[in-house]
Amino acid sequence: MKYHGGSRFGLDERRQSYIYWLCQNIDIISPRKRNSINRLIEECADGEEEALREALCSKRSITAVAMEYYISESALQRRCDKFYKKAEKVI
Repeated sequence: MKYHGGSRFGLDERRQSYIYWLCQNIDIISPRKRNSINRLIEECADGEEEALREALCSKRSITAVAMEYYISESALQRRCDKFYKKAEKVI
């Protein structure tokens, strides 16, 4: 997912940015936070864990990820939205 400033997913920019950068740095964050993110991805993915993980933890666009995993952009965006809203309460 590409970074966008301003509020998104119903979160202010500061909270949204914090979650975004945790996901972008998933390989270097603490195992506890990594496990929390992976658990949230599983909860929000509705069977599309790999697509959601790729959308959240890479710099690739939602469009590119959706095309690779044969999922609609809007469905993937809804999963990202669900993830961010849950992550705000957990992380």
